[in-house]
Amino acid sequence: MLLYQAWLNWRLQRALAGLVAIPVAEHVGDGVIVLAGVLVMLSGATLAALSGWAVAAFMAGWTVQALYLLWTDQASRMGEPEAFTCRRRSIHAFAGYTAATGLVLCLPMTGVLG
Repeated sequence: MLLYQAWLNWRLQRALAGLVAIPVAEHVGDGVIVLAGVLVMLSGATLAALSGWAVAAFMAGWTVQALYLLWTDQASRMGEPEAFTCRRRSIHAFAGYTAATGLVLCLPMTGVLG
């Protein structure tokens, strides 16, 4: 769903490019969202395969998400009320991903991941 939303956003920006100037930060943000979505899918696939690459995939996904949340923190301070609701949801999702990453980091010690 995240990748589909990013694709729709890209199409809308492309259609409106002649009418409204799209800031570079919007393009960068969309690229980071796509990267995070791909890394989340990759981490799930590697975990489903019980691959040792799951640790690297989860850590990469966690890092991209953490950096994105830190970067958007500056933008969310500007003040839109609906931005705070979305931000809270993003932080809750990041907390869940952090817990899953912690569990995946423990799996090699138990011999589950090969």
